[in-house]
Amino acid sequence: MSHVALIHQPYRPETGEVAGHVRHLLEQRRVACTILSAFDLDPAQADQFSLALTFGGDGTTLRTARWAAMAQVPIVPIGMGTLSFLAELLPNEIEDHLDPYLAGEFWRDDRAMLRVHVGGHSAIALNDVVVARGAQLRAITIDLAVHEREVTRFTADAVVVATATGSTAYALAAGGPVLAPDLKNLVVVPVAGHLSALRSLVLPDSANLTLTVVRSQPAIASADGQVDFDLPVGQEVTIRVADERTIFARRGDPRDFYAHLTARLRRAPHGTP
Repeated sequence: MSHVALIHQPYRPETGEVAGHVRHLLEQRRVACTILSAFDLDPAQADQFSLALTFGGDGTTLRTARWAAMAQVPIVPIGMGTLSFLAELLPNEIEDHLDPYLAGEFWRDDRAMLRVHVGGHSAIALNDVVVARGAQLRAITIDLAVHEREVTRFTADAVVVATATGSTAYALAAGGPVLAPDLKNLVVVPVAGHLSALRSLVLPDSANLTLTVVRSQPAIASADGQVDFDLPVGQEVTIRVADERTIFARRGDPRDFYAHLTARLRRAPHGTP
């Protein structure tokens, strides 16, 4: 690896300390590296790097995924969060397991992403796009169309559109299904929904979705819970599978996904991810 990005969560000092330790290990191996804050990533600079290690929880990995997607930089998440569903290594495993990743001895775990458009603005997401009520506590009414054909009307606190990766996050907490991580499907799940014929919906990667808030106080659309758009009533939110992909550098057996999933769910507060 010619240049490695070490991306940490700046509001948790311990993540910077571990990133600093890894920088020392890389310097001993004469591998160029740069420590970056997860809150100050410039996607235009991602193509300078051949590998990214993240230090934090899944939120740090999600920020890195959007940064790395265009340049297809493989990511090794170092789990330092509460759950770290996406983690590849723990901090105490780095020293003994670092070298194979530097040598490119890993398999590519390619994950689908979403592309969301709101007015003239756009963003990508690895986990999900959520259309949700604003500050007031009343439910909102959202129309769902697929390929410009009306499907259903949700009255709910929110509607989650998730990737397979995001199916184990907010979508699962809202009662949606778990998808195998290599699938490119979309999952649509209302949150605290009522008066709707659908509790969840799984769609193919060719689907073009439109969510429209038809009756509400002001609402928001959020990509990965990190990039937000204000939604006036009548504003369309269009969502599709993105051209970009997130690549995780993995060395474990992909067949272990479900065992790891259930182990992490047992550790989750109140049984939710």
